[in-house]
Amino acid sequence: MTSPDRNSMLLPRLSLMMFLQFAIWGAWLPILYPFLLGYRKFTLTETGLCLSAGAIGAIFGPFIAGQLADRVMSTEKLLCISHLVGAVLVFMLGTADTFVNFAILSGVYGFVYAPTIALTNSLAFHHLTDRDRDFGKIRLWGTIGWICAGIAVGQYLRIWSSPVDVSEADLRLAQDAGRAVAFTVSAALGVVMGLYCLT
Repeated sequence: MTSPDRNSMLLPRLSLMMFLQFAIWGAWLPILYPFLLGYRKFTLTETGLCLSAGAIGAIFGPFIAGQLADRVMSTEKLLCISHLVGAVLVFMLGTADTFVNFAILSGVYGFVYAPTIALTNSLAFHHLTDRDRDFGKIRLWGTIGWICAGIAVGQYLRIWSSPVDVSEADLRLAQDAGRAVAFTVSAALGVVMGLYCLT
């Protein structure tokens, strides 16, 4: 039987899980296009292929994760492993300076990260007694996490990567270089989420 204290903490804990889940993604995905074009100097075709590689990985990842979850290991442990591996991969994305490296890492990251969205949803549905009433409130925190991470990265760029009294081109160059921090933020959030999954 579930204790009243555990029930009272269920919604906040699941909400924090959703916040972290989407903050990880929201930290770097909105800046990816200008980062690849402006800082890495990839062509439009290369940038498109990098984005496609992540999407292709995301198509196939859930099939494998669905087979592993609760058959080979618990959903919580699979989420932990996926987020910790994802943290390493997203950090490496920030340092990958060639098209081939970035495209490969992007595909592998999509394969590892995409299943975690379905897994967090299934974990929430499993624990909620009234899914119709409560899931929307919990999922809302994912959107808030995405927004907060994006705003945090944007404020970092405004404060630390926007030199004054420089030309428009130099300002753009500084901001493009500063966008690399988004991958580090995402990696740190991934580690936090991975460890949180164990609780």
